[in-house]
Amino acid sequence: MSKKSTKLFLLGAAALGAYNFYKGKGVFNKTRFKEQHKAVADYLENHFPNSTYSEITPTEEGWSCVVNTYPGHFVLYMTKTPDGVFVFWEKEI
Repeated sequence: MSKKSTKLFLLGAAALGAYNFYKGKGVFNKTRFKEQHKAVADYLENHFPNSTYSEITPTEEGWSCVVNTYPGHFVLYMTKTPDGVFVFWEKEI
């Protein structure tokens, strides 16, 4: 590989990494939505132990993720009140 194509590859990789960091995708999801991950983990520990959840995505009024638990899956929506309390609701898929 020539130096020019190596530089272009590295520039593209850096741009992709910056975009993923900005959007909170992949490994950067827990960094961008740290507070929301903590709230979801606490909620699931109390209501659905041993469940897993997807990346957190922003919505118009808050955030959401898909929860995998026995016996099925559901979408977990959450918002944050002005005094800093997370409010959750579930929707079966």
